[in-house]
Amino acid sequence: TIAAIMLVVLVLLGTAWPLFKSPQVGQWHIIQGSSFRYAGLDEHQVIVWGVDDSGRIQTLSAATGEVLAEFPGPLAPAAVAAEPSQRTITSSHLSIDQTQLVLGFSDGSFQFAELQFKNDLLNIVDLPPEVKIDEQHTWQTHAGSVYQAFDATSVRRTQLIEPAWSAAKNLGTAAVTAIDYLAPASSSQLSQRSQSMVVAIVGQDLVVGSINRKKSLIGNKVTETLSVERCDLKSRSPAGPTALAVMNNGDQAVIVWPNGTLDRFSLSGASPAWMESTSGLIDGGQMTCATPLLARQTLLCGDDSGRIIGWNVVRHETDEAVNQLSTDDPTKSDQVTARGNSTDTPEHISSSADGYMLVPAHELQIGAQPIRAISSSQQKHLAAVTDTAGTSSLIFVTTDHVLVSTSSSLGANVRQSVFDPGDDTLLAVADQSLALAPINLQYPEASLATYFGKVWYEGYSQPQYIWQSTAGTEKAESKLSLMPLIFGTLKATCYAMLVSIPLALLAAVFTSEFLSPATRSSVKPVVEMMASLPSVVLGFVAALVVAPVLQAHLMAVLLALLVIPMTFVLAGHLWNLLPLEKLVRWQPLRLICLLISLPLGIGMSISLAPVVEGIIFDGDLLRWLNSGEGSGVGGWIILLTPLLGMLSAAILAGPLAESTRRIAIGRSPRGFALFALVRLIVVTACVLTVAWLIGNLFDTLGWDTRGILFDSYQDRNALLVGLALGFCVIPIIYTISDDALQAVPQQLRSASLGCGATPWQTTMRVVVPSAMSGLFSAIMIGLGRAVGETMVVLMAAGNTPVMEWNPFNGFRTLSATLATELPEAAKGSTHFRTLFLAALLLFVLTLIANTLAEFVRIRFRKRASQL
Repeated sequence: TIAAIMLVVLVLLGTAWPLFKSPQVGQWHIIQGSSFRYAGLDEHQVIVWGVDDSGRIQTLSAATGEVLAEFPGPLAPAAVAAEPSQRTITSSHLSIDQTQLVLGFSDGSFQFAELQFKNDLLNIVDLPPEVKIDEQHTWQTHAGSVYQAFDATSVRRTQLIEPAWSAAKNLGTAAVTAIDYLAPASSSQLSQRSQSMVVAIVGQDLVVGSINRKKSLIGNKVTETLSVERCDLKSRSPAGPTALAVMNNGDQAVIVWPNGTLDRFSLSGASPAWMESTSGLIDGGQMTCATPLLARQTLLCGDDSGRIIGWNVVRHETDEAVNQLSTDDPTKSDQVTARGNSTDTPEHISSSADGYMLVPAHELQIGAQPIRAISSSQQKHLAAVTDTAGTSSLIFVTTDHVLVSTSSSLGANVRQSVFDPGDDTLLAVADQSLALAPINLQYPEASLATYFGKVWYEGYSQPQYIWQSTAGTEKAESKLSLMPLIFGTLKATCYAMLVSIPLALLAAVFTSEFLSPATRSSVKPVVEMMASLPSVVLGFVAALVVAPVLQAHLMAVLLALLVIPMTFVLAGHLWNLLPLEKLVRWQPLRLICLLISLPLGIGMSISLAPVVEGIIFDGDLLRWLNSGEGSGVGGWIILLTPLLGMLSAAILAGPLAESTRRIAIGRSPRGFALFALVRLIVVTACVLTVAWLIGNLFDTLGWDTRGILFDSYQDRNALLVGLALGFCVIPIIYTISDDALQAVPQQLRSASLGCGATPWQTTMRVVVPSAMSGLFSAIMIGLGRAVGETMVVLMAAGNTPVMEWNPFNGFRTLSATLATELPEAAKGSTHFRTLFLAALLLFVLTLIANTLAEFVRIRFRKRASQL
């Protein structure tokens, strides 16, 4: 058994261990004789392409540096022969996926071209005569293409499709000093329509252009129209802006200036409008570069101190900022909110009218050298940062982690480092040369900070624990925090144990010490049969049968948790009021009389529910929970009543126990029973009164349990799981506890009774302490069952990974996540290995609980051996 368990651990550990391997960078390969403004690789890393300062595009062999093809730019002589004046390129932009190249010109116009690679799979017998591919020669270049062996009979041909430059479109009359472009986001197959966006700084204006493209079904005629909106812009540097970035799906634009100022404009209205300005520098200096990350929700800015700051555009947390009207004119306003030293809260950011604000969500100190360029990955939230010393640092922005830093032999000449489409190769662009190096990033999303720390994800106003392994788009950040799953596992366990431990232990004590052996032999097998019910059936019944009943009678269920125990206690006190001769004669009927209390308690709970709802919950508990309206006294009464009840019981059994004993000595059995009944009624009234008074006090102070412990009601919730999972755990705890109590030597009971102790005193002071090690083992075994239960929590918990103790909402556990996501996780992916890490964590949690239980059990056994 131990060997099998260790084998399971080794499998889990072996699958999860690669998550924490360090990234690696291979040997650099130098290509001489090429000078490009932009450069990149195809997805198979066989062709390097580059764009020079004139817009000319060139492709090279990644292996040898051989020039494969050249394509003229928009300023080639043939392209400008018909133009009356010479244009010059004043700005440029390459999309994050390296497929859209946009150039802005000195006359206020722009042109764009699409960079697309074509991959063909050819039969080896159909190759051109000049191409020879065999086992010794697995690749060859020919006619601007690279031929590479695919398998024994096939060859892959890769080539860059000749870019077609669009017609020049005017955005104004002044030079375009910065430009950004969003490719078509939507299209219709019926009309073949698409719309793209270009945002540029033209002179002293921010210009937003919408390019509507329509391709007719007949004749494939393409028509393009350009609509332009503009607003005034305050220039903050004579050298022009450092960068212009379109953010949040084209709804925002951020201009980064060399002095560190960030101007944000809203693009969602009829025309662009200035919203806010803030400073992106901490200790002065200059902003040297900026670029948006993969999903265009994070803007990475680099300064001359070697620092990277990631800015997000998020919603305001206060209504006051949302309702503020924007009448400021950026051409007249010099409002710039300076950054503080803390990036934990957005309090230092100025308010704006559109309900959004710029927030510094990430900060990394790369080194001491100024940052020269930042490039985004096309697959993940990675960035390649290049400083003036030529060092390329690969960073994972989500967790502010520098993965690896590397330098090629090109030294300080490196101007930029870029990823290939698959993040398998790093390309360094320098003056008159290029350098390539294979990289193995391993699993950058995996780290201790990701799994167990708060992470500031895109679109959120602060760091949070979030589990969201899948998203609607590949550009979304992977959110793999294990904390919501651990919390959900502990929450399910706590609520299940709150239900099961009192019922199981008290039932075991009752059947072991107070029932006749004949009755016990009938009751115990019935309880043990509960364990044979499949958990999937219990989950099904809980989700489809119990959940609607619980929602329809929530107040009655909550009252039942208090009224039914009180009914049993009251029935016991009333039984003691009977004459002594009848108590002895009717002793066999005691259990039947007590069982009658159960339907009475249920009936009282149902009858009192409307009254209680009307008095303290404004007539409807569900509406009180969901709306947040009305007094908060009811929530405090629900919370304080059981706590004050347990405190009262502890006081009566502790400090007041001697006084009770003296009263019992001085009274007859019937008189003491009457005293105990009156005391029960008085204590109950006092507990309810004190709970009501404290609730009113807290409500007067503005303290409300809603939003802290209680919140909106969901039909799949922790209360439902506690009832269903507690039903699963009760048989285990009961059976082991009953056996532990029965194992206590009968001599101890006889000695206690012989000394004058009552059966209850004998049970609580002799039998239970002697069996404590077994009772504790029963609880821990039940705990292990609750921690590892899958089907009940999968069907009844709602599978919402939230971290709230609210008993009326859902959660997600480790085991339920494994059951739902592991079959669909891609083998070897970060998600796949993270699930194995979650399984290992679940094993460790169970192991820790059982180990602690064993130490406690041994201690209880040593103490019991002294009896």
